[in-house]
Amino acid sequence: MSLRNAQHGTCALLAAAWRRVSRLGSHHVNFVSLHYAYFIFVALFSSVVFWLLSAPKLSVTYVDSLFMVVSGVTETGLNTVDLSKLTTAQQVLLCLLMICGSAVWVSIWLVSARKRSFRRLLARNGLSRPPLDRRQSVHVPYPGAYQNASDSEAREAKATEGDAEPFEGLSVQASRLSPPAPLRSRNRRLLNPGSDQALGEPLEEPTPNPLAFLTSKNMGRNGDFINLTAEERIQVSSIERKALQLLSLIVPLYFTLWQVLGCLGLGAWIATNQPRPALENGINPWWLGIFNGVSAFNNSGMSLLDANMVPFQAAYYVLVTMGLLILAGNTAYPIFLRFLLWSVLKALHVFPEGPIVTEWRSTLEYILRYPRRVYTNLFPTQHTWWLAFMVLMLNGIDWAAFELLNIGNPVISAIPFGPRIMDGLFQAVAVRSGGIYIVPIAKTHIGLQVLYVIMMYISVYPVIITMRNSNVYEERSLGLFAVESTKDEEYVDPYAKALRSFRTRRLFISQQIRGQLADDIWLLALATFIITVIEAPHFAEDPVSYSVFNIIFEIISAYGCVGISVGSPGANYSFCGGWRAGSKLVVCLVMLRGRHRTLPASLDYAVRPAGKDIQEEVLEEHH
Repeated sequence: MSLRNAQHGTCALLAAAWRRVSRLGSHHVNFVSLHYAYFIFVALFSSVVFWLLSAPKLSVTYVDSLFMVVSGVTETGLNTVDLSKLTTAQQVLLCLLMICGSAVWVSIWLVSARKRSFRRLLARNGLSRPPLDRRQSVHVPYPGAYQNASDSEAREAKATEGDAEPFEGLSVQASRLSPPAPLRSRNRRLLNPGSDQALGEPLEEPTPNPLAFLTSKNMGRNGDFINLTAEERIQVSSIERKALQLLSLIVPLYFTLWQVLGCLGLGAWIATNQPRPALENGINPWWLGIFNGVSAFNNSGMSLLDANMVPFQAAYYVLVTMGLLILAGNTAYPIFLRFLLWSVLKALHVFPEGPIVTEWRSTLEYILRYPRRVYTNLFPTQHTWWLAFMVLMLNGIDWAAFELLNIGNPVISAIPFGPRIMDGLFQAVAVRSGGIYIVPIAKTHIGLQVLYVIMMYISVYPVIITMRNSNVYEERSLGLFAVESTKDEEYVDPYAKALRSFRTRRLFISQQIRGQLADDIWLLALATFIITVIEAPHFAEDPVSYSVFNIIFEIISAYGCVGISVGSPGANYSFCGGWRAGSKLVVCLVMLRGRHRTLPASLDYAVRPAGKDIQEEVLEEHH
């Protein structure tokens, strides 16, 4: 008996150990780790291809080839060789790498993967193709209905009133109050995942909303649905699958149309109005416009011209188009996308009622109401307005500093007044992430260069703080607050609730900034130390060009994936192009790490497959 008990005990211990190891392995295989694997594989594979495509054969060293492809796929834009001297095949490869490394491109595949996971989840529950119930709607109550309702009912009903603003999605909560017949035309219809429409039944008769269970008692911040039954979770999954289906159509169209139209416009303008800079560099003007358009939208900063965008200082169309591409592809992407979705929702009100229009409306309303449940780069109303304010403020500071600090600078003063104002605005938009420069950075005021270092470092802060502040699951994993049950609460002081929410948000933002600084400083300090040691002989020969500030400027530009540079003495490529091979490899690691600091957390709901319970996983990790 003792031997048998020992065998059973040993088997139980082995089984428990295996489950723990399996669970540990599954925790490490997440979106962030897959993102790292994707970028490392693409960089290593394409570096060999880039190296073999050089002409004369292998004329570009492998270290430079690796540096160029890492700079391209991470959207950094630093270059150790002149792009105009590369073969056309190498230039095309860099253009493709800029597309494949784009945050929007990665998000397209993420949406597609999550859509398939939701489809499999619903198929397991027999809801792979939920029929549309045309009778179901979200009711917008009329004002008089509040007089006969309880206070709690009135508060919930008022939450669904009003039309959507550009940065405010309509609520999909169902009111328990039915509007009179004249107001039925304002109803917002929703999809019912599990009901069949009987032939001949009146379509306009309202029935209970399938998401009526989403009330204030089981809804936390940022669309955190709590205490839902298994059936209710399936209903939510069905709606979110449709939201992902819609995003899988809109986001690729956004990604494609911006680049196609922008590239064609730039190519046509350059070929027609100012082809000389391209021809002097041995480049087709159309190809220059296409390459620069892709570089601007994906915020790479690379240009086929040795002088970057300096020859186009007075080309208003080129500057405005590329500035919009820079904003649309990165800095203001969440703002532009939300405005696009809101515009589509408004346009749908022009069309007559029908099953397809109704389904699109309800899906768009859900996306605008709970954006962080379906997409990483789409934020709620308040967060989007805050992001827009930060973008305008930071760009305004850069613009004002460019104009004021360069007063008396002969290089800047030589530019006519009108183009100088436009150049300052373009440089302000490009310096935080675009990496394209309209004036030589080394010729600007030293105070402006210091400001650019700061702006390059904090370039991701507005987006990353907004992304993580709008994700309730990361806050819960950090232990900042716990979801409290409100079943026994009859009344909560609105002022106290708002004050508590403000303190929680302020604590969360400050903790995010401190954590980001802790993650960044050690790497930047270590990289600076290693590179200064390696480049000591260069510093001894030319202490001005190889100053510590210039090295820090280049490292911050690489870590921020920006790409502007003070330039290398006597050459057209970036400052790091004159460094030794060891320093270039260090910069490659800095660029890879910098590209991944903008990612959402692994506990972010919008990057997880369907059916993964985050609360249970957090508890498992702490046991």
